Amino acid sequence: MTEAASKKRILIVDDTKDVLQVVSRRLQSWGYEAITAESGEDGLRIAEEQLPHLILLDVMMPKLKGREVCARLKANPKTHKIPVIFLTALGLADHVKAGMDLGADDYIVKPFEPAELKDRIAVCLARYDNNAPKNL
Repeated sequence: MTEAASKKRILIVDDTKDVLQVVSRRLQSWGYEAITAESGEDGLRIAEEQLPHLILLDVMMPKLKGREVCARLKANPKTHKIPVIFLTALGLADHVKAGMDLGADDYIVKPFEPAELKDRIAVCLARYDNNAPKNL
């Protein structure tokens, strides 16, 4: 575990409990603090309350879809600087473009290799390090 990773809080928003558990355990093993939300609504609330350093966001969720969650996060002055990585089964080029057009910072297609997730998180966090919430 690195000192830098141990200070970073990552919110995982996914309606599939297995995904939340697997990704959360993986993040913790890499030294991150993992927090989870099982719906888009919960994800928005937790993001505003806890100001994570990064959000891993599923696209396909009931009620409030990931794309709408991303759009609301980016429109909210309190959360607009939090980097968002879509983590989803939708991997067509049009899906990726739509996610990136909403302000997502990256797009990872499930199933994914853990090393790829780890590397992309590290790159995204490094890119936004100066914008991280200071009240942690």
